Amino acid sequence: MSIQDAYNRWSATYDLDRNLTRDLDEAVTRQTLANLRCQSILELAGGTGKNTGLLAELGQRVYALDFSEGMLNKAKAKLPSGNVIFGVADISAPWPCKNQSIDLIVCNLVLEHIADLPFVFAERFGL
Repeated sequence: MSIQDAYNRWSATYDLDRNLTRDLDEAVTRQTLANLRCQSILELAGGTGKNTGLLAELGQRVYALDFSEGMLNKAKAKLPSGNVIFGVADISAPWPCKNQSIDLIVCNLVLEHIADLPFVFAERFGL
């Protein structure tokens, strides 16, 4: 089973399963970004949207990408916000973005799955 298939399956219970790493990440992200305001935010591998709601409060436009359609469907159901655009994308491949600027990029709990980190950090993007 591929990692993508595993995350699609896991999406059904991801928010319900005990996961101290996920919960700590959410708390630290909230604390770290609480007073920030941005025009545009790019969330890479946002999963079921545990941080997307916060980002929607902080940014005028949020682009939330994940390679698991199952995870994105959960996030969409939680966040009917008009300022969040969801998209399926694998961050280890060229990102589906135009060449503009982004004020903040958030990427949590995903880099351990990426074999070619230099590509991720060198990817040119903008939405």
